[in-house]
Amino acid sequence: MADLDCPFLDLFQRLQQAGMKLSPEQYDLLRQALSKGFGLENWEGQNWDDLRQVCRVLWVKPSRNYDAQAFETVFDHYVEQKCREIRSHQRREVKPTPTPAKPQRPTRQLPQVPPRKMPMSQPSLEEAKAPVAIKTGLAGLPEVANTDDLVLTPTQLPLPQRTVLDSWRLLRRPLREGIRHELDLEATIRQITQEGYFSDVVMRPVKSKRVELMVLVDDSNVMLPFRPALQPLVEAIENHQITPATLYRFTTFPDEYVYDWQTPTRAVPLDRVLSRMHPRRTIVLIWGDAGATQTNPVDGHRQGLMTFLTRLSPCIRSLIWLNPLPPQRWSGTLAAEVAYWLDGRMTHLSVPEMLALAKQPASDDRLFLRPPV
Repeated sequence: MADLDCPFLDLFQRLQQAGMKLSPEQYDLLRQALSKGFGLENWEGQNWDDLRQVCRVLWVKPSRNYDAQAFETVFDHYVEQKCREIRSHQRREVKPTPTPAKPQRPTRQLPQVPPRKMPMSQPSLEEAKAPVAIKTGLAGLPEVANTDDLVLTPTQLPLPQRTVLDSWRLLRRPLREGIRHELDLEATIRQITQEGYFSDVVMRPVKSKRVELMVLVDDSNVMLPFRPALQPLVEAIENHQITPATLYRFTTFPDEYVYDWQTPTRAVPLDRVLSRMHPRRTIVLIWGDAGATQTNPVDGHRQGLMTFLTRLSPCIRSLIWLNPLPPQRWSGTLAAEVAYWLDGRMTHLSVPEMLALAKQPASDDRLFLRPPV
């Protein structure tokens, strides 16, 4: 049944050539029968009995012009030929047609991630040597003359969860700000006493607790051992015990970009971060060593830190710098200079000092920075 419009037309023509007087109307009867499903039951090129029965009913009659013997002979030859063609077609290897090559699309330009800062100095290949198992001091740290007071017990790492939440409660104490005002009774009485008569009332802004926390975490290699100490603060933010709050990463010091906490490859311009801060609401907590692991900091590190703090100071309400290294390790390093610039707002992992910093009143104008010496 190669032609769907004229099925088995070649069989019909062979029967006519064999002497059977078949008319076009009889062929049309076969087409109608096939269209209704007769003669094709279980037909997949193997079973021809149903088709033979339908053709015999439609075309063979008890007459010399419709010889049954001629029909059977022609039909058998037709079936034999078609079966050979089907077997030959099945044995023939079907070569896949080559698919045309798709035009290559232009490579999509992915956004460039700003490079993270690398360590200040790296040994050359000639200087690199295999590690030797000898007893040495802590690389990069200054020598401490008196280590009697240098105590860092495991109970100090990390900060207790209770201390983190208490510090946040102290930091978000209410401040007077905004356009809503209330009567300042004490100031009004003082004004009447000074002037000797009542001229007007004195108003003051209403207290509000509109505070937000931003945490900047140094994720350089020297800070990796201290990461568990930061976990209580991270968990408090992720569990919405401290809210609103945001977390960013930086390496050594924030320069033009900081990096998303959950997706470290996503760079966020520092200008955008600073523009979202509020000088009366934003509290910044920085977690880093501030150069305490470098005995000879390069000028770029010092200048970068000073530039960042200068840009940050007019944008925030308060700043706390948490340094996991004890103050004895700050001496002679850049950390001592940063602690001087911040005027006491850098502390190590000490519960009393952490709470004392949280209790300090917020500045009215901007974060005060001491000038470098």
